[in-house]
Amino acid sequence: MNEISRAVPPGRLIYYPSLMDSLRIELNIALLPEPGIAEHLVAASREFAERYPAIVRLGDVHSRLSLAPHLTLYQLAVPLSVLPSLDEGLDKIASAESAISLACTGLAYNAGEASLDARTEMPAALAALQARVIDFANPLRDSILLERDPAGNVVRELLAAPGTLGENIRRTGYAEVGELFRPHDTLNWFVPGTHVDVSREDLPVDVRSLGGRYP
Repeated sequence: MNEISRAVPPGRLIYYPSLMDSLRIELNIALLPEPGIAEHLVAASREFAERYPAIVRLGDVHSRLSLAPHLTLYQLAVPLSVLPSLDEGLDKIASAESAISLACTGLAYNAGEASLDARTEMPAALAALQARVIDFANPLRDSILLERDPAGNVVRELLAAPGTLGENIRRTGYAEVGELFRPHDTLNWFVPGTHVDVSREDLPVDVRSLGGRYP
């Protein structure tokens, strides 16, 4: 049995080398909106889930699969043994950053993966933050790839993709980097084949309410 002979500071990770060295974990590094904006995003997710058959929605304790509102910066797979270093480095990056205010630019529906996103603007500060996170975290993954991306694609099969997509996968293991970065909060995933028309005038949500501060 592993024993800890020291106090562990709150919010820090505990490292058990004998258990972790051969294990891997997939992570989503994301910004969390302030509570008021999170509530609006959860409400929008609920409204759409009442109109369309949703598999995933935000902030619903009764759903089989529910997520907290978040804006993804980077997804990666790493050995469990690097988690303490990753945690410490990301904490330093976060401590050096100011809150970012992002306006919602509209809703976007991806029919291929049946996902509904609240898109945000992308100021230079957000692009720079993503770059800093990736520059720090990417070397820690030691060329390990995610098994699948959020759309369900086998990431290893994207290594040979042409253009920027393939370059991003080979360099960072993640597609949505640089010019392919489309910042957003995903509201729902629906049953495959669901048609959602976000151009309708009777949308159940005011998109202006979905923007705000990410502290």
